[in-house]
Amino acid sequence: MALLSHSEAIQFLQDVLKMDSIPEKFTSDKASLLNEIINQYQQKIPFQTITVISRPDKEQRLSTMDDIKTQIFSTQGGLCYDQNIFFKNLLEALGYEVCLNACDVYLNGVYSHVSILATNLIKPGDKYYVNVRAGNLPFFRAISLDFEKQSPDHKCGYLVYRFEQEGEELSLWHKINKSSPGIDGDETGFIVDGWKKYMVFTLEPREIEFFAKHMMKHFVTAPTAGISLLQHMRANVFPNQKLLAIHGTSLLLENNDGIIEKTKIRSRDELLHLYAKYFPQIPADMVEIAADKMKYNF
Repeated sequence: MALLSHSEAIQFLQDVLKMDSIPEKFTSDKASLLNEIINQYQQKIPFQTITVISRPDKEQRLSTMDDIKTQIFSTQGGLCYDQNIFFKNLLEALGYEVCLNACDVYLNGVYSHVSILATNLIKPGDKYYVNVRAGNLPFFRAISLDFEKQSPDHKCGYLVYRFEQEGEELSLWHKINKSSPGIDGDETGFIVDGWKKYMVFTLEPREIEFFAKHMMKHFVTAPTAGISLLQHMRANVFPNQKLLAIHGTSLLLENNDGIIEKTKIRSRDELLHLYAKYFPQIPADMVEIAADKMKYNF
């Protein structure tokens, strides 16, 4: 059973994303409509880890389809997993030809990140990459994968991207932005000539079930567990295509020059205030439970 019907997809775009004339736009230029949907979605639906952190440890699980639908329609948001699965179903309900694909965002051989491939968007056989949530990284439009060895550079917000063909896989690189250090570990990782290799992925279509075993490895709270979605309170969104994020005990705000200004949060009260100010759609009791679990030293 599909997550969304066509009427529910239209309702989401009209009521939540505040868009209009959807059927007419799809008929006249579905590629431009797709980019408008991506842009509006990124401005309104936050990535956040609060929902899962606030859940009792023994009850950790992947979101159900009902969870995902409720979280996104309420603009509460959620993990990359939740959001790209929702977005794939949204596009499918509207009539786009899309599938899920698997990405290794930590370059450790674990293909746990969900993203989307759109095909036959402008011409038969074309392929476009869609990723509405990947941590703090901005993706404001679908990006063409129709190139031979290396794509043109694509500027999205404060970052510049390019793709490269690597055998049967593709890699996504972003240019190091020295004016905005510390964004998802810019200073570390696989870096060549000022470009950071952020992820690798295949074009093989994947079903939701493929991601379950990989995603559950991230639902751990032990400080020594390595990569985990539960080790920091995080939330971000892109109003007017500018990053607004809370990452642990830091507030990150992108200014009009594309520079990320980082401010230290000084107390638990200030942390709760900032979540209430910038992410009021996330229930305050969840934020408080998450803050209690983190036990940050301000």
